[in-house]
Amino acid sequence: MDYLKKTIFTTIWDYEQAGILDPTIDKYKLLLTNFFKSNAIQSSEKTIDHKNLEYQINKKIENQQYQFSDKTNQNLIDNDLILEVENLADSSKDITSLENNITNFKKFYSLKGSNKLLLGAGNFKSKTLFISEPPSYEEELQQKPYVEESNKLFEKIIESMGLIPLNQNNCNIFVIPATPFRLVKNTDNKISDLELMKPFLKKYIELISPKFLIFISKMPASILGLTDFLKYDSINGGFIGDYLGIPTVEIEGMKSMIKDPEKKRNTWNNLKLIIQLINKENEH
Repeated sequence: MDYLKKTIFTTIWDYEQAGILDPTIDKYKLLLTNFFKSNAIQSSEKTIDHKNLEYQINKKIENQQYQFSDKTNQNLIDNDLILEVENLADSSKDITSLENNITNFKKFYSLKGSNKLLLGAGNFKSKTLFISEPPSYEEELQQKPYVEESNKLFEKIIESMGLIPLNQNNCNIFVIPATPFRLVKNTDNKISDLELMKPFLKKYIELISPKFLIFISKMPASILGLTDFLKYDSINGGFIGDYLGIPTVEIEGMKSMIKDPEKKRNTWNNLKLIIQLINKENEH
């Protein structure tokens, strides 16, 4: 191979390695194949080397074609799954049918590690909806959004807002988990359970149609695809936003506040904003 062809080959190979040259496209494949063929004819003493290089290129092309095919098939499967959960969510006419559809959907990856799904708790006719963190092992077993120390802190927060917690008959809140199962890390490039949960979570909010929303931890906003939806209130020193036209605040997770009590201050600043709105609503 002369200097010019070495240069051409090196350039083509570098482009292919960088992903600029796509060997799965016919015109590029033909270019690479003809390059090796022409060079092999002119340098017969090195035919074996060129054939070996051509074999390596063809093998790489073949592997990339398989990878491309696998990726395309996986995308089609993912799209079908999203369409399936969207249809299930849209067909839900009330909380009972929605939760039945969530329970009967067996394609969540995290179901491998869950004992029983944790669904909504409290008064679904409430004006105030909390979206809590995914349940822990104990919370799944006891079928409660929070247990032990986390539950004590959660109840204090509810009472500080002038609301009635879950353990009382005249409870006036509703709590749903961001995901009804403990999350299991997905390592096989399948669609995330968070993406599959999004239509169900959105439908929950639409059906309950609350006056006020409280996201506990960043998980709910992450699932719903919300970014920069909270705006700083310079007068009251907290962050408030809205989702579907509903006044919304985000507070720290219970376990996070237990580990770092300083985070309670951020939570209280945000809660004060929603408490003011709740009090105004109660005045009418």
